[in-house]
Amino acid sequence: MTTFDSPKNFKNFGKELREARESQGHNLAILAAQCDLSVVLLTAIEKGDISLFTRSQLNLPQAIRLYAKALNIDITHNKQIVSLVEDDIYIPEFLKKK
Repeated sequence: MTTFDSPKNFKNFGKELREARESQGHNLAILAAQCDLSVVLLTAIEKGDISLFTRSQLNLPQAIRLYAKALNIDITHNKQIVSLVEDDIYIPEFLKKK
């Protein structure tokens, strides 16, 4: 079970992906088609909004992996993202025991 210790961490990662996409001159719609993801989901990742993935058939780790790969981004520098992607399990905060 993996969590981000703060939503800000995931937002920063999403911002990093967005900046990489923009600096590489990629169009969001074309990347979405290449990743077989919707523009809405890619936008959610870039904004750090993981709430859409609680309602999606696609899980967050898989989407991150696909998007980072499409951008040729090495995600190994971000321990929380690597842990999330390797675990391949995401449990939303509202479902966790307090």
